[in-house]
Amino acid sequence: MLLMELLGKEKMMTELKTVVSGYDTLRNLVRELQDLDLVRKIETFEDRRKLIVSLTDKGRAVAEQLKKAEEAASGVKIYENEGRIEISNIPEGWREKWKNLHALIHVNVFEDHITIKETNGENGKDRIFNIYIRENGHGHLRLWCELDESFDCYHIGYALTLADVQDMFARVRGGK
Repeated sequence: MLLMELLGKEKMMTELKTVVSGYDTLRNLVRELQDLDLVRKIETFEDRRKLIVSLTDKGRAVAEQLKKAEEAASGVKIYENEGRIEISNIPEGWREKWKNLHALIHVNVFEDHITIKETNGENGKDRIFNIYIRENGHGHLRLWCELDESFDCYHIGYALTLADVQDMFARVRGGK
């Protein structure tokens, strides 16, 4: 939430207390985000006690992906722009199918895919499959479902809602 709050513009530390309750918690969170190179703190020239918090380029990329995931989950259209993920309105029935999908979080040496388990899948059987980060035909990084062999299926829509997938996607894009 804090990253998305900063997406619009930099803010004074005191303004961010509406997002995170407790100044100590806020200060610790900002410090952790700073250690991850997602935000930067700037002391104001007039008063060193006043701190401005803003996103780094890496933080902006993560915040934009989080925003897109939130929009995807709410059914808002998302378009491909400069290689970012696209998703149109979530088709009817996808949300119902998502109830049967579960991310299996594990250590992935290559950090290029996430494993999904679908309960009561096709023919009522459980299925385990991967969703990878791949280049589409236009050289843009997108999520690709090995089960449907597609860049656009309800499994991809579900994966876009996962914070771990957004983080993984941001890391891979940052290294490209």
